[in-house]
Amino acid sequence: MKSLLRKAHLYFHTLKHLKFRQLFGRVWGELKRRYRLFALPEPPRNLAGCLAPRAPFLNHCPWNTTEGLREGRFTFLNVTRALGQWPDWHPEGMPLLWLFNLHYFKYLHLLDSKEQEQLCLHWISRNPVGEGAGWHPYPLSLRVASWCKAQPTDPAIHKSIYQQAQYLYRNLEFFHPGNHYLENAKALVFAGAFLAGQGEADRWLQKGLQILQKEIPDQVLEDGGYFERSTTYHALMLELFTDVLNIIGAESPGFLLIEASAKKMADFLLSLTHPDGTITLFNDSTEEIAPSTASLLRYVSEVTGYAAQHKTSFPDSGYFVMRSEHFYLAIDAGPLGPDYLLAHAHADLFTYELSVNGVRTIVDTGVFEYPSGELRSLCRSTKAHNCPTVDDVDQAECWSSFRVARRFQPRDVRFEVDAGEVVLNCRFAGYSELIGNDISVAREVRLIGGRRLVVTDTFEGKGSHKLASRIHL
Repeated sequence: MKSLLRKAHLYFHTLKHLKFRQLFGRVWGELKRRYRLFALPEPPRNLAGCLAPRAPFLNHCPWNTTEGLREGRFTFLNVTRALGQWPDWHPEGMPLLWLFNLHYFKYLHLLDSKEQEQLCLHWISRNPVGEGAGWHPYPLSLRVASWCKAQPTDPAIHKSIYQQAQYLYRNLEFFHPGNHYLENAKALVFAGAFLAGQGEADRWLQKGLQILQKEIPDQVLEDGGYFERSTTYHALMLELFTDVLNIIGAESPGFLLIEASAKKMADFLLSLTHPDGTITLFNDSTEEIAPSTASLLRYVSEVTGYAAQHKTSFPDSGYFVMRSEHFYLAIDAGPLGPDYLLAHAHADLFTYELSVNGVRTIVDTGVFEYPSGELRSLCRSTKAHNCPTVDDVDQAECWSSFRVARRFQPRDVRFEVDAGEVVLNCRFAGYSELIGNDISVAREVRLIGGRRLVVTDTFEGKGSHKLASRIHL
């Protein structure tokens, strides 16, 4: 009975924040795909496709090699499987995210043009329309972009790109109003531009740009941060916007909005990157999924002509940076994310990362996997971050793989620069509800003269409790 009440509590405090389109759309989308409650018109004959990018596309696949792919070895998420020279696209026993990566085709650039087309044709022969993990809208979106970037010439591949875009157009993930939906939009823009003027292609392009124009004001904050508060997803969305700018004309609807967003996101990414060139690992972040900051900012510059600038304060996102000759310090003092989309949030208010003389010294534990379980729960917990805790209670009720029940806003956040000192003050009062006894925690971070860092945690409340302030080296 106790476990049922606990589960009901978690569901109530999670679902009450969701939008209607998230609740309805998830059910409707699954029913529509499962029972094929839509029809795909026959593609036009004699399709021809091409793109005219402003700059060479940025390609990124950190795990695979040309030699390995030619031998049928695929590596994703640090797991390698030999799938055969002509791959088994549905290997048994592999996690869904690994399968998704296989179907993304982000490794396609590692092969020559003939090998690229042969691999695409083999995928087409083994993945009938609408069947298997590869036809989930998210991997489908990434694959369409990967195939269009490769500029294939084979008519069968052009037909498949058309069919995939048709399918996506009718199965958009509008109920995932975050990075998934933006990836859907990018795929429609790429397919629409690649097959411009043929069949439905112009409609896809228009729809993709409409989605971006509607979503960007919500998903890109005024200070340039991405609203899911993950540095990795921020980098991926910056790459997405730059890819779109690379293939559409300056007269296209939304061009100026996308360009302005990319520029301020570039500033944010540069600022949230350590002196050694690696990103801060706030929330669901890891170092290899997105392109490096240096390569991504170079790509932004090639496409837009903009050179990113260092900044220190991102009040909308809740991130602050202290920088001196010896120290680089990044602090998370903001909300977990948008209340209706906390899939990639951790219970990590007040956490920080520190580099000393260019060397990462105090670090975030990052994220190791997405499937629900002990490791996933640990990575999202408060004790896995550089945070103060009371009775080892997490600051937010993170549960399952991507859910959060009760969550609390930071209070009294102040960032000041004065007379050679940089000071951040913030307070967390959520423990008064999670534990009781009017418990709150305040943190002050002070960089003095660029050479001395002082972090002070002040606990207030009643009763006898276990207090801790962890530092991960």
